[in-house]
Amino acid sequence: MDEVLYQARDRVATITLNRPEKRNALTQAGLDALAVRMRAAERDEQVWVVAIRARGDDFCIGQDVADLAREGRSGDFFAPVLQALGQMTKPVVCAARGELRGGGAAILLGSDIRLVSRSARIGWLHARMGIASISGPATLARAVPRNIAYEMMFTCDYLDAERAHALGLVNQVVADDALEPGLDETVAKVLANAPLAIRAMKRATASTLDLPYDQALARARSILEGVMQSEDAREGLRAMLEGRAPRWRGC
Repeated sequence: MDEVLYQARDRVATITLNRPEKRNALTQAGLDALAVRMRAAERDEQVWVVAIRARGDDFCIGQDVADLAREGRSGDFFAPVLQALGQMTKPVVCAARGELRGGGAAILLGSDIRLVSRSARIGWLHARMGIASISGPATLARAVPRNIAYEMMFTCDYLDAERAHALGLVNQVVADDALEPGLDETVAKVLANAPLAIRAMKRATASTLDLPYDQALARARSILEGVMQSEDAREGLRAMLEGRAPRWRGC
């Protein structure tokens, strides 16, 4: 059975973690496939939004421990997955329930819009196994104050859904049975808007966060000015004046 499923339809690439019997723990082969799927979604000009979900009661408990413990093992762990996710120019919406550990949690935190169910628990348990984490220092510590990241990595305590929401790690907390409808609704809302404008604002945001304010303004302006020359920009303004829904073309 494929550990990662992929479907591109109606402008949406859906990536589904598909190892529910192992709580979606991923082997190195599964991680490689996940990175490939993410890059495929990025390259596909027909895809405007990427949705990430998982089958089963848990989103992903990280890399398969048996795979990690194998003598003489080699591989890149979660790094290529997180790099592919970080390089995504298209909006990424992720919906998760149950346990999210280590790299599994980093997939959620690397997504642009994050929905979790009330059953979600986020944790980095590497120190409990005597190993170190890639995603904790590289992803978690960029998403929360450093002391919170250290607390999670050093104590191996979980964050529940409500605390994750209070810390700003997730956008919405919903009932378990509302998670999939919530994902569909959020994706539909994003699709209703101009894809080039969304990608430009994502790029402008990501590339200016560490700049002084005046430099951030200048770079954002240079990025966003290009969008004003697009057919979608002309269509959006016409639709607004004519009181109708715009028909986006992505150009």
